[in-house]
Amino acid sequence: MVIRITTSKANTSYIRSIFDQNKRIIRAIILQDMRTRFGRSYFSYIISILWPLSHLTIILVAYGFMNKLAPVGGDPVVFAATGVLPYIMCIYPARQIAASVMQNRQMLNMTIIRPVHLLFARAILEVITASLVCIIFVTILYVFDYDIMPVNPSTAAMALFATVYFGIGYGFFGLIIIALFGPYAMIVIVLSMVGLYIASGVYLPPFLMSETVLQYQYYNPIFNCSAWMRSAYYLSYDDVNINKSLIFWAGTVLLMLGLLGERYLRGKFF
Repeated sequence: MVIRITTSKANTSYIRSIFDQNKRIIRAIILQDMRTRFGRSYFSYIISILWPLSHLTIILVAYGFMNKLAPVGGDPVVFAATGVLPYIMCIYPARQIAASVMQNRQMLNMTIIRPVHLLFARAILEVITASLVCIIFVTILYVFDYDIMPVNPSTAAMALFATVYFGIGYGFFGLIIIALFGPYAMIVIVLSMVGLYIASGVYLPPFLMSETVLQYQYYNPIFNCSAWMRSAYYLSYDDVNINKSLIFWAGTVLLMLGLLGERYLRGKFF
């Protein structure tokens, strides 16, 4: 009995030491990534936040200039924001995570660092970035007197969480595409996300779509993310058939494929 207890404690201590070691490695990579992404100081990380914010701003200004009336609700800016925000929260984490190993390949010269460390460090950093972008974006619209606060905050939070999760899974899978086909495969990853966004009809409410189009949209993650977000704002979206499970399952499958690919294609990253 004493031997079993001692062995159990030793195993627990070993697992804890491995966990602490990986935690320190990932934390160091995150700090290094923040400092070198767009420059040589931590202030360069601000660009990572301003970039998607400027993307959102350009889209909303263009939509508000061309559309004085919203197809749903009373404010075209809020209608556009609730549809575009999920897309931005998805494409930026996906793109940055897919490029994580390519951008930090020199770190792999240190034997203690593996590609999976770079992936998880970038994923954590992108979750933080997405949260900051969302908070700043909502705050700016609120300050400018837009009614951006959702009727159902928990639904909006779940929609954003699901969107970022899908983006992370897409990014992990995108890493494998880059490992197999080279850095130019990043163009394919970005264009595929843009294609899903264009096909989602984000500026068109579902009740204006035909039944045939809606059947295809049911399998478009971006459409479901946007519809889920808008269901937190508009009662008319209560009748929309949102495929929430697709978002989670697609994100999970892509994430698992990415982790498996990282394990078996590790030599491709050097």
